[in-house]
Amino acid sequence: MRAAPTRGARANLLRMGDRAIISVDDLPTDQRRWAIAHELGHFEVHPDVSYLGFCTGEDLRADYHRSGREPEANAFAAELLMPEALFQRAVDKVEKPAWREVQAIAAGFQVSLTATAHRFIELSWERVALFISQEGKVVSNRGRRDFGTRLKKSEPLHSDSLAHDYFAKKKVWPGAQHVSAQAWSPTARDSDEVMEEVFVMEAYGSVLSLVWWPAR
Repeated sequence: MRAAPTRGARANLLRMGDRAIISVDDLPTDQRRWAIAHELGHFEVHPDVSYLGFCTGEDLRADYHRSGREPEANAFAAELLMPEALFQRAVDKVEKPAWREVQAIAAGFQVSLTATAHRFIELSWERVALFISQEGKVVSNRGRRDFGTRLKKSEPLHSDSLAHDYFAKKKVWPGAQHVSAQAWSPTARDSDEVMEEVFVMEAYGSVLSLVWWPAR
């Protein structure tokens, strides 16, 4: 493995038979660890593919629950850096979803907040979902099956959501707030409410919304 500036890519893998060189751009520690683990995933999971692979930031953020080489490499990275057995113990200690809890877990595993949030959603016992939005639209979502229907990628944010308030008014609500469930789950009843807490990533122009159904 070597540190090397990579134009248009965060990391790349040069395979030579059963050996390889991983080059990684100058990244923060948590992103660097993920990039290296992602490239190791390509090396281990795709042994028959011999290529100089350039992985962009989008590749490193790919949903690892889908098929394809990039998601498969991310699935490998997730298990390598956040082993299910260890991560589940951390999740089980969380009384209710909150960004401060996800941040604490991220710090413990030295993984980015976004990667930690995806793993948290996967292993949480709560009816919880993660929505990432940019420019007033959803760019990705991930949720437990029992969360229900979810606002889809490319759909505009509902005016009742806290994420919408950020893009429309630059307002950041403190902590979790009750919002109409239809803001995130279109088929919910009019009277239903969910909890939403936002985390603004201003440098990326993104808002991360942690959304969950409150316990009855």
